[in-house]
Amino acid sequence: MGSKDISLYVLKMVVADLGSEFFTKDVSEDSRMTKAHFDLTDHSHYHAFVGKALSEYQGELGIRKIGYHQKRGSIWKKSM
Repeated sequence: MGSKDISLYVLKMVVADLGSEFFTKDVSEDSRMTKAHFDLTDHSHYHAFVGKALSEYQGELGIRKIGYHQKRGSIWKKSM
C-alpha cells in the first residue's frame, strides 16, 4: 500500500480542475480521489501517499513543488 496505488488518471482529472497553485490536501480531499481510493483513505498515511504520487508524477501532471504548508501539505504550481 502506498503512492503506487494512487491512480494517475484520477490525479490528472483533479489537478486539471484546480487553480494554478494548490495544496496536496486540495487533491487528496477531492471527492473523486476519495471515491477512487476508498480503500486507502482510512490509512494514516493517505495524504502522504497522494503527496508522493504528485511528486513522482509531476512531469506527467505538469506541476512542481514550490513550498510546504504544515496543515495542507506541499504547495504545488502548474508549470503549463
